[in-house]
Amino acid sequence: MGIVIDAHSDLLNDILGRRATGQKAVLESVWVPAMQAGGIDVRVAAIFSAAQFVPELALRRALDQVAALFAELEESPGARLCTTYSDIQQAKADGKRGFILGMEGVEPLGADLALLRVFHGLGVRVLGITHALRNYAADGAFFTPKKTGLVGGLSDFGVALVEQAQAMGMLIDVSHLNDPGFWDVVKLARGPVIASHSNCRALTDHPRNLTDEQIKAVADSGGVVGVNSIATFVSPPTLPRLMDHIDRLVKVAGREHVGLGLDFCAYLLEHKSPVERTGMRPGAYLPVDGLAGDQDVPKIPALLHERGYPPGTIDLIMGENFLRVFQAVLKP
Repeated sequence: MGIVIDAHSDLLNDILGRRATGQKAVLESVWVPAMQAGGIDVRVAAIFSAAQFVPELALRRALDQVAALFAELEESPGARLCTTYSDIQQAKADGKRGFILGMEGVEPLGADLALLRVFHGLGVRVLGITHALRNYAADGAFFTPKKTGLVGGLSDFGVALVEQAQAMGMLIDVSHLNDPGFWDVVKLARGPVIASHSNCRALTDHPRNLTDEQIKAVADSGGVVGVNSIATFVSPPTLPRLMDHIDRLVKVAGREHVGLGLDFCAYLLEHKSPVERTGMRPGAYLPVDGLAGDQDVPKIPALLHERGYPPGTIDLIMGENFLRVFQAVLKP
């Protein structure tokens, strides 16, 4: 098999939580072995500020996550930060696990476009515009219905953000955007856009999943949709049903536009207090049955083979498609 890429992970919050307890070399002791066991070569590590840090502490939280990753890279010979296509190739050749910095929601920027250049300088190459709520750039797709005023698409700041990010060689990620924001990004696209961790709304009717029209739009941009393993977005929440989502993505988008954005994050429950867990929606963070974590990722190509996918197509879905987009978009 060629390269295997997971286009979305919240590992930075796990690292930050573990380092707060005095642990070091978390990448080397936890994440690198897990990725090796699952055959995962490259992972997008998302900078994410939970609601309790927004807005006042979002920037500090983001910088703490980046600082923790940099410290980890010094302690972890089996890991490499990748900001270019050649970095990804070199990490693979050296047998190292590659990590690409992404941003899941631009809350750390506030409304200051100048900070985008700072985060680019720190290595961020994938830019998700929102998480689940509204920020200065756009409205997110809610996890559960909320009483709200009129929802909107990209703000003027959001438009400027997308335009500048594309000019700087950052990959725009539409996962978590609401529908109006999604279509605004598509209109502004000057190259591939991705939905790093989203499934098919036709199979599971959830605002975080994409309609067939949206899936086709991502494909028409040259981008990729990464299938998401979280049970909330797969109904019934089983591995065979997740494979159905892959089937539909391939049918609608074509085999060159489907990948993995597994979003494994059950480990984050370890960093939640009892009070925080009480307020969480049922099943939050849990993956589909049969795909507990990295160790189960080899089940995916095996199941694709059982469903009649040829080896070349399996390689595309497992990572070659995202690699192609990284090659096209990422700049030093």
